[in-house]
Parts: sequence; structure tokens; C-alpha cells
Amino acid sequence: MKDPVKRTLSALLAAAGMAAVLSGCGAPAAQTDTADAGTQAAAPAAEYGPVLTRIQQTGKLVVGTASGYMPYEFIDIGSSDQKVIGVDMALGDKIAEKLSETLGTEVTTQIEDTTFTSTLAAIAADQIDIMLAGMSPTDERRETMDFSDVYLKAEQRLMVRKEDADQYKTLADFAGKSIAVQKTTTQEKIAQDLLTDSTVTSLEKIPVCVLELTTGKADAVVIESTVAQPYLIANPDLVLCDAAFPDDRLYKDTAIAVPKGNEDFLAVINETIKECQDAGLIDQWITEYSEICAENNKNA
Repeated sequence: MKDPVKRTLSALLAAAGMAAVLSGCGAPAAQTDTADAGTQAAAPAAEYGPVLTRIQQTGKLVVGTASGYMPYEFIDIGSSDQKVIGVDMALGDKIAEKLSETLGTEVTTQIEDTTFTSTLAAIAADQIDIMLAGMSPTDERRETMDFSDVYLKAEQRLMVRKEDADQYKTLADFAGKSIAVQKTTTQEKIAQDLLTDSTVTSLEKIPVCVLELTTGKADAVVIESTVAQPYLIANPDLVLCDAAFPDDRLYKDTAIAVPKGNEDFLAVINETIKECQDAGLIDQWITEYSEICAENNKNA
């Protein structure tokens, strides 16, 4: 009798052990399924490039510029806060609005106003998020920074005193004359390349170049037509002369620079540029800020 009893108990214990094993294996499987389902249901976190990530974390779009390049950027001396305003600053605000929509967090602009040369160095070194300074996307600059689509085109011109305008019909007429240009700009490069018989003086700001012209220390300023506009409105003694640069150097494209390797950021910028162009905002801003510049110059 003992053997059958032993065999029965052994069978019962074995069955109980197997159930426990199966039960133990089944519980984790159910947990794994639940975890997998939760993972699949959760929306993946957005991944951005370095600059967009920085903007999302800080809520700031750090804009590098160089005021004194009217109507793109200039200090509004008629305001109480003396802030930097202009076409570029208005465009920067629109980009911040678009970033707020894209990133799902409020983004405001923080203006870093230095010289054009310093701002170029800052964008190349990834020390600022964006460079809005009426700048041209040259091949040399593309080596150290990326550019947006072109948002404005202008002509490169020579501004002179009205009383002298008749003597300047061709570039050759500027032989022996003094030419003022802004340092590290396409205007400086044009003057150095095409006005080789002239004395070219490079200065940090356009207002200083224009002052050299009005005080007789310079005979002309190489300037883009958009920037010349407020000076011509404010000072009837200045004009753009007939002497013209060749077609391959006549037109200037204006674009926005960003640190290299931020294609997602550029996509947001380009979308904003198109929206502003389609709405006629950039032309509107040029007129609006040129008038403010002219008024500031009269009251200065």
C-alpha cells in the first residue's frame, strides 16, 4: 500500500509544481505585453537640431545684428527705450512667432547688437542663434555658416554729393577719389575689386561712412539702394550717381545666417520668409522703417 500512496503523492506534488511554474511564467508575460502596449501608445518625443533644442530650452531666439544699417537695423532714437528696430528686427519677431508654434513654447527675441565683423564671428562660432544684419550669402561666408532663402534684393550703388553728381558717369571717373565703405561687407569687396584707382576707406558703420561723405572727407559711399533710401529722404544734398557696377556685381541678395548643421531651423526660417513675402510685409517694412530713419536723421 505504501508504494501506491507514494506514487500518488508524488504525482500530485509534481502537478502542483508545474502549475506554479506555469503561473510564474505567465505573470511576467502579461506585464511585458502591458508595457509594450503603453510604449506603443506614447507619442515619441520630437528631436531637434542643436539650435532649435537650445531655443526650446531657453525660450529665446538670440539675434545677432549690427545697428546703423538703416532700414534693416537701427537704434530708434525717437523712442524712450532706444531699442534696435528695422526690417530685420520685424522679420526676427515673425520668426520667433513661428518658432513658438513649432516648438510649442513661447519664444521671444533677444538682440545682441555689436559690429558686423563681430556678429559674423559670433554666428560662425555658434554663439548666437541667428544673424539678421542685411547680409549677403557669399561663397566665402558659406564655408562657416548656412543661409536661408533670399528675402530681399537690392542694387549696389555709389552715393555722392548732389553738387558733384554730374562728374561721375562711369567707374573710371572715381580715379583718385576717396571711397568710404562698411568693413567686412560686399560693398567693401566691390570697392576693392572695381575701384582700384581710388582710395578705399573701410569703417565699422554706414552712418560714419555717410558722415565722411557729407563733411567732404570722402567723395562717395558704396551702398546698397535699400540702405541709401533713408539717407536720401533725410538729406536732399545726397544722390545716387549714374556710374554703375557691372551686372555680375550690381545686385545684392540678402539672407539670414545660422550656425552650420541646423536644417530644421532653416526650414522654419524659410517658411516664415515666404509667408512675409506673400503678405507684402517686407516691402511694407522697408517703406515704414525708411520713413522712421529719415525722421530720426532730421531730429538728430
